[in-house]
Amino acid sequence: MNCFQNVKYGVSCREAAERYGVEVNYHGMALCPFHNDRHPSLYVADDHYYCFACGEHGDVIDFVSKLFRLSLYDAAQKLAADFHLTPDKPPSAAALHAKCIQTEAQQLRENERLCFSILSDYARVLRRWKAWYAPQSPAEAPDKRFVEACHKLDQTEYYLDILCAGDSYERAEVVSYLLTDGRLDKLKEKINGRDAA
Repeated sequence: MNCFQNVKYGVSCREAAERYGVEVNYHGMALCPFHNDRHPSLYVADDHYYCFACGEHGDVIDFVSKLFRLSLYDAAQKLAADFHLTPDKPPSAAALHAKCIQTEAQQLRENERLCFSILSDYARVLRRWKAWYAPQSPAEAPDKRFVEACHKLDQTEYYLDILCAGDSYERAEVVSYLLTDGRLDKLKEKINGRDAA
């Protein structure tokens, strides 16, 4: 096993981020160190990171490379040294398999938490829009935010119910749906948009 594989299996992106001073919250979100971030927009999972604002993404080695302005090789060497990984004693096959299973389960939980957090914020925005932008008379044309709230609030609350009380298959289906085609990113843009205030 080479140094890159040893580091990728031995250190999670979240462990590295926290070791190097990036505070990651319960939902896996942090202030992005790669741009002037005032609201947490960096999602840090075990095997990757992604910034919803600036678009930076990659694995643990990419993260350290970008953070310290190192080559990928030097970043891998730094991680190996800082986390006491030795090339002569790579992780065993059983440990790698267990870490892989654990990482997949953790990833699903992190994705569920992220989806729940964003959906909760979106539902709050929709409730606000439904109250604030309701037509004042039958002759008044409805505001587009009121229309969106009427169309999307029930669906959003349904997804939240599944993420709270659904079985693992149902939760995975909702997460998969939200993570495809940038749906979650679009919801986050609506939440952070000036209309959400």
